[in-house]
Amino acid sequence: MKERLLSTALGRRLSIVLHSGLTPHKLALTFCCGIAIGVLPLMWGTTILCVVCGHCFRLNHVALQTVNYLVYPLQIALFVPLCLMGSKLFPWGPSIPPEILPTLLHGHLAASMHLLVWITLKAIGAWLITAAPLAVSLYPPLLMLFRRRFAPTAG
Repeated sequence: MKERLLSTALGRRLSIVLHSGLTPHKLALTFCCGIAIGVLPLMWGTTILCVVCGHCFRLNHVALQTVNYLVYPLQIALFVPLCLMGSKLFPWGPSIPPEILPTLLHGHLAASMHLLVWITLKAIGAWLITAAPLAVSLYPPLLMLFRRRFAPTAG
């Protein structure tokens, strides 16, 4: 009972913070930017990028960071596929064997730092190709959803 009361109160407060002063346009833009930045294959920079993006587009920082953190599992799940896609799309630079990714993810970073930089750059290239169309394609349905959800009720 106590957990349900806590989750209900927390949910209400979060809903108030997320929707306070946000138009459906800004809320849809916040979700699109948060999702796109949240799946960026950088394990250290998405929070800073969300702050910069929120400032540039005048978005609600709490809502933007919330979406960013909610897609964190997706970021982890897409890290290796984006690295592999980037190495296929951008064949220049040192040759990166596919079996090195699990090695790097298990803590052998110091020995292969230059490869990690190349892998990250190629993964960011793959992200640029995929994230922008994803964000643009998500915007219209999210805008329609938020317009319906927050439409003034007659009565």
